[in-house]
Amino acid sequence: MRRIRLGWLLFILAVALQAAWYTALMVAYVQTPGKLEGADFLTYYSVGRVAAEHGLSHVYDLDLAAVAQAETAGVLPGTQEVLPPNHPPFLYPFLALLARLPYRGAYLVYALLLFLLAAASLPALGRALKQSGWPPMQVWVAAAGILLFEPFFMSALKGQDSALLLLGGLLWFSGFLRGDDRLSGLGLSLTLIRPQIALPLALPFLFQRRRVFGWFLLGAALLGLYSFLQVGRDGAMDYLHILTLSAGGEGYGMEEAAMFNFVGLLRRLAPGLDPQTVRAIGWGFYAAALFSLCAWWGFSKEIRLRHPALAVSLTLFAVPHLHYHDLTLLLVPLLSAGVAGVTAGRLRVPRAAALPMAASLLLLFAELWDPARYTVSYLLMAFLPFLTWRYETH
Repeated sequence: MRRIRLGWLLFILAVALQAAWYTALMVAYVQTPGKLEGADFLTYYSVGRVAAEHGLSHVYDLDLAAVAQAETAGVLPGTQEVLPPNHPPFLYPFLALLARLPYRGAYLVYALLLFLLAAASLPALGRALKQSGWPPMQVWVAAAGILLFEPFFMSALKGQDSALLLLGGLLWFSGFLRGDDRLSGLGLSLTLIRPQIALPLALPFLFQRRRVFGWFLLGAALLGLYSFLQVGRDGAMDYLHILTLSAGGEGYGMEEAAMFNFVGLLRRLAPGLDPQTVRAIGWGFYAAALFSLCAWWGFSKEIRLRHPALAVSLTLFAVPHLHYHDLTLLLVPLLSAGVAGVTAGRLRVPRAAALPMAASLLLLFAELWDPARYTVSYLLMAFLPFLTWRYETH
């Protein structure tokens, strides 16, 4: 009884700590002059303005983006670097509506949308966890850890769209737990908000459990048609041009040395190395990771929890462009380790449900203490697949 009470007390303290810290950050972000205008949301708001004023077919026009961003930030066009709109246009019609609001009001409405998108994954995930033997109360604990997960909050704080990546990843994981290939495949298609992340997660299913890959292709085709109908041929060509700039590490906001992946690690360990060489090595490592995952799926007799756990961690480390907010997807290996531990009888459900919250606190600590900033993230990428593997093989 004392252990149970202590566990709930620690959980309540963790929720209170994170909620208070996040509220303080959000208030500071909105109230500090110029702070919000320098956030990533500037890109999304300017996309909305371009879409509202010139049509969705022009959202990838960098000249129009430069004017919209400068006007929103209150500076003269050409006096600041342009944040390139380098994501698929899944949310752009909504952004066109948001652009009718003042900048700060639009930011708050957009942040609410991001939390609603993340919460939309919870019913399917809850059913999958209950099917795995988790009591309803522990499902709520896991859900709280998901919505308070530090990289996800930082994504919402900066106005990024990683919530859609999280929605897709958790639907994929939920379908995986329930043996629902349709849900898994359609969930994976939503991760195309980051095409470079979606590819290593989806392509291995071509070699095992092909129905998942088939549903992914269907979802991708529908999203592709939806996107093309929005932006048209010229917009699609502009988008491909921006992707080539991003792949080359060009453009404001790329900051490769600040990334939480292999490229970022290499840039920090060897700052004197030619950037083009670093990118070539990074893309080679990405290709090797993709090939390795496909080979592993192909040679495996069955796909178990260790497969998505390693796929997500390896993809996050290997993908050539990855900033902190996309570590939101670490929730998949966290939940994989928790479910595997409970199934193996080596981890009690309350501890498994608390894993997202515990990892969130670790990441929050790393954000506050600079020497641990990258180390904690890399350790989670390495440790969570290993832990899942241990639970499933012993």
